[in-house]
Amino acid sequence: MFVGTTEAANLLGVTAQRVRLLLKQGRIQGAKKIARAWIIPLFKGMPRVAKGKRGPKPNWRPRQHCADNTVHINRQSIGYNQKHGATEKPVVSVKRGSRSLGRGREAEIHGPCRVVYRPDRPHDCGATVWIETLAEVTLYDFDSVPVTVGAPWEPG
Repeated sequence: MFVGTTEAANLLGVTAQRVRLLLKQGRIQGAKKIARAWIIPLFKGMPRVAKGKRGPKPNWRPRQHCADNTVHINRQSIGYNQKHGATEKPVVSVKRGSRSLGRGREAEIHGPCRVVYRPDRPHDCGATVWIETLAEVTLYDFDSVPVTVGAPWEPG
């Protein structure tokens, strides 16, 4: 996967100007300039930055993608609905970070997404499987009323 300077700065927790300086110094491995844009490869989700000659040691580490819309399936709600023969508890929720953005019975993802399974490092809510997407997600509740959760970079 490749990213630009702004996305690399976000991942590293520095400014885009600092990333451009690292690129100018040739310290980001595998980066290539195409016309006026930089293409930076990711290794295990992070740009690979070579050590500098002076200054403090870098403390860059992979971050959770908390800006993504995360779609969760709540198995406790599924169990409750099966046990009580009901469907009133919504089982699908969309979160951004730890904030819940909506709940429903169906979710439609309008763009690319990925399914993540991390039993060794569960999500902060305890889930070991979830869906991450940068795209817009539409939730449908029991009355089939759509609730649209916007993309992380769009307001609302």
